[in-house]
Amino acid sequence: MKAKIQPHLKKFALLSLTGLLLRVYGWIYRLYLLRRFGAEPFGLLGMIFPFYRLLSLLSTMGIPTALVRLIAIEKNRQNTAGILQMKRKVCSLVAVTASFLSLIVFLFSAPLGALFYNDPRTGPLLRTFAVALNLNSLCLVYRGFFHGLDRIVPLVLADLCETMGETVFILLFLFSSPLSTFRVETGAQILARGYLLGEATCLMALFLYDRLRVRPQLKITSTAPPSRRDLSSLLRSSFPLMAQQLILSCARIGESILLPKLLTTAGLTATQIAQQLGEYWEMATPLLFFPLILFSPISTLILPATARASVQKNLNPYFRKLRWLLGWAFLYSLGVCLLLLKWAKPLSLLLYKSTAATGYLPFLLPALPFLVMNNILTPVVEGLGKQKFLLRVTLIMIFIKTGITTAFVPLAAFGLTGAAWGVTISQALLFCLLMKETLFTNLSNGKWFLRQAKFFSLHKP
Repeated sequence: MKAKIQPHLKKFALLSLTGLLLRVYGWIYRLYLLRRFGAEPFGLLGMIFPFYRLLSLLSTMGIPTALVRLIAIEKNRQNTAGILQMKRKVCSLVAVTASFLSLIVFLFSAPLGALFYNDPRTGPLLRTFAVALNLNSLCLVYRGFFHGLDRIVPLVLADLCETMGETVFILLFLFSSPLSTFRVETGAQILARGYLLGEATCLMALFLYDRLRVRPQLKITSTAPPSRRDLSSLLRSSFPLMAQQLILSCARIGESILLPKLLTTAGLTATQIAQQLGEYWEMATPLLFFPLILFSPISTLILPATARASVQKNLNPYFRKLRWLLGWAFLYSLGVCLLLLKWAKPLSLLLYKSTAATGYLPFLLPALPFLVMNNILTPVVEGLGKQKFLLRVTLIMIFIKTGITTAFVPLAAFGLTGAAWGVTISQALLFCLLMKETLFTNLSNGKWFLRQAKFFSLHKP
C-alpha cells in the first residue's frame, strides 16, 4: 500500500510546494506592481483577458483537456507509439488554427477594442495578446500531453519558467526606467509584454523537456506499431469540452463588457469604473482564490486517475476515497472563511494599503467551500468522459449568474457586490449538480443509499 501511495504523495508535495511558492511570490510581485502602476492598468487588462481566453479556446478547440484523458487511457494500454503520433497531429492542427486567429486580431485590434470596450487604450493591448496567442495555444497542448502521461515535473517547470520570464522583463524595465510613475497606457503595455515573454519562455521550456527527456523514453518503450486512432475521434470528444469552455469564455467576456456598462448606468465615470473593477478583480477576488492553492495540485492528479479507474472498472473504491477528500475540503474552506472574515481589514491594509477589497469579501467568501469542492469534482466529471453534462451545467450556471449580476449591479446599494452574489449562488448550484452526477449517479446499484437507509432503520426509536 505504501508503495502505491508514495508516488502520488511525491507528486502532490511537488505541486503543492511549487504552487505555494509561486502564489506567495506572485502576491508579493503583484502588490509591487499595483503600488507602482495603480489599479487602472490591471482593470484594462481585466477587460481584455476574457476575450484572449476565448481566442485561446477557439484555437485549441478543447483538445488539451480531451488529450489528457486519451493519453492516460493509451498509456494504460502501453500504446506509446500512438501517443507520439497523436501529439504530432494535435500540435500541427492547433498551430495552424492559432496562427489564423492571431493574424485577424492583430490586423483589426483597434476596431475590436473600440467595438467591445469603447476604450481606444485596449487596441494596442489586443495586438500584443494576439502575438501571445500562438505561444499560449501550443503551451496548452504540451501541458495536456504531459498531464496525460502523469509527468508532473514539466508542468512545474512550465509554471516556473513562465513566471520568471514575465518577471525578468517587467522588473528590468522598471529598474532601468527613470520615471517613478507611468501613464496608464504605458503600465498596461508593460504588463502585456511581460505576459508575452512569459509565454515564450514557457513554450521553450516545454519543447526542450519533450525533445530531450520524454520523446526518447517513449520511443524506447514503443515496441509495437501504434493502434489506429485518428484525429476525428479526439475532436468528437473535445467538441463538448470546447463548447463548455467556450460558454465560460463568452461569459467572462460578457462580464468584462457588461460590468462597465452596468456601472455606467449607475452613474460612474470611466476612471471610476476602471478603478472599481481593478479593486474587485485584482484585490478582492485573489483573496477568494488564494485558498484554492492547497487543492489545485489534487485536481491536477484527479483527471488522469479518474480515467484510469474508469478503464479498470474500479470506481467504487475510488469514490470512497473521494468522499473523504471532499469532507476535508469542506472543513478546510470553512476554517479559511472564518479567518479571512476576522482578519480582512488588517490583511487588506497590509497587502494593498487600502480596505477597498473588504467590502466584497462578505459576499464572495460564501462561495469558497463550493469553489474548493467544485475544483475537485470537475476533473472527475472530465475523467469520466461526461462532457455533455458539463456543457448543460455550464449553461444553467451562466444563466443564473448573469441574471443576478444584471439585476443588482446597477443598483446603488449593491454595485459590484451584486456580481459577488452571482459568483456565490452559481457556484453553490454547480456543486449540487456535480455531486448528483458523480458520487450519487455512479454508485453501483445504489448501495450507498441502501446502507444509509439500513442504518437509520436500525436506530429508529
